Amino acid sequence: MNHYIKQIVTTTIILLFAQAIIGQITFLKQPYDYGLISSNNQYVDIPIKNTSDKKVFIFRADVDAKKFQVHYSSKTILPDSTIYIRVMYQPTKKGSFSEKIPIHFSCYNEPKSIKITGFVEEVKSSRIACPSFSQESINNDIAFQFKVKVIDQETKEPIDKATVLMIKNGLVAQNLETKRNGIASKKVDLGFYYFVTSKDGYITEEFPKYINKKDDFLVIKLRRDPTLKEETPKETEEEEIAVVETEDTTLDETEEQEEVILVLDNSEEIEQEEVKTEEEIPIEIPHIPTVEKYPEFPLSQYKPNNIVFLIDVSASMKYTGKLDLLKASMIEMTQLLRDVDNITIVTYASSTIVAMETTSANNKDSIISTIEGLKAGGMTAGGKGLKMAYSKVCQSFIAHGNNEIIMATDGDFNSGKENVYKLAKKYNAKGVKISVIGIKNRKHNEENMKKLSTNGGGNYMKIDTFEDAKKRLIEEVKSSSKL
Repeated sequence: MNHYIKQIVTTTIILLFAQAIIGQITFLKQPYDYGLISSNNQYVDIPIKNTSDKKVFIFRADVDAKKFQVHYSSKTILPDSTIYIRVMYQPTKKGSFSEKIPIHFSCYNEPKSIKITGFVEEVKSSRIACPSFSQESINNDIAFQFKVKVIDQETKEPIDKATVLMIKNGLVAQNLETKRNGIASKKVDLGFYYFVTSKDGYITEEFPKYINKKDDFLVIKLRRDPTLKEETPKETEEEEIAVVETEDTTLDETEEQEEVILVLDNSEEIEQEEVKTEEEIPIEIPHIPTVEKYPEFPLSQYKPNNIVFLIDVSASMKYTGKLDLLKASMIEMTQLLRDVDNITIVTYASSTIVAMETTSANNKDSIISTIEGLKAGGMTAGGKGLKMAYSKVCQSFIAHGNNEIIMATDGDFNSGKENVYKLAKKYNAKGVKISVIGIKNRKHNEENMKKLSTNGGGNYMKIDTFEDAKKRLIEEVKSSSKL
């Protein structure tokens, strides 16, 4: 019996000791996103905190020396303190990446891995040395002063009162306006933004960009719109003067006097008529029109909607601004919808996930929050996603309503064993249509997208710009649900 008690006590002590050790090191939320890697942004500082009351030592990081360089602000982590690991990534190819870095600590028997992800915009042929902590300050402040300058591409002159929208997760995070020197400045959070820069008379410029304390100044060049003709103020004034002079010289004094007399006579007759008939006019009760709850999308003109979004969240959508444009479009449409409309969100990449079950549009905050939180990464497997989308649209089918799948993608998808065109025809006959949104897709991908939407009884639409995002999806929903 005593031996049994000793075993229990021993086991309890071991478990308590193990729990204490496990709780010693805290990593930043995984995975750590590098963002967009270019020649100016190839390293990140990752904080690691010791939450215990004992010192913890870092032994080493197991990395491929060809890909990574690692520096430490300190290899000794004091109790209740934080150190930083600086990791420089040397990419060998463009596109998205996901890597794990095993780190050996004195408090663990096995290494603990940090997962990093990102998108490579540019590959450098020569190796760049990772700066030590004595050379560069720790880059962990999320907010910093950001400057943007807008200039004329040809003249290089600054552009006054240009608008710079910084869009994040489909919403306008910052709305900047340049001053006379072409510069706008504001404290912003580091991260990935979709920039939309516009000015009357110029072509709007749009692009995605990752910004941080090292990339805190951005120059944007705008081209003049060749379709707009510049008016010459002097010529316009001369034309107006010429017209006035011509009119004055063609009228003689007699004609002017006669015209004035006629006008006066008519006025007097009208006044007399009004006096005579004023008492005879019956008093009418004004008609007060009923207030339409949804003036832009009236219930009397549009059917209830049961819309299932099938969204491509593969890696190619992540750092190219495509997902931001799609989010902006979906949020704009959500604001329009009514209480009778339902939304479901299915995403597909390496796997298919129901990101949001069928939700009434009266829960706009919940829907928009889900849209903002969509993340991209992985391969593209659209066939399984389409089957799931059809399953969901049938579960929430609205009789005499608009039951529609809206598929959003930037290109080809792996249909797997599914014949997506036959599937689209089959469900179209049952009253479920499918429309396809091409997000900044290439020309050669359009044929398959159009074929799918045609077989599914829907439409193909293209979103290339922020302006497209604000109206294309709304136009589609209105068109499909029109009574």
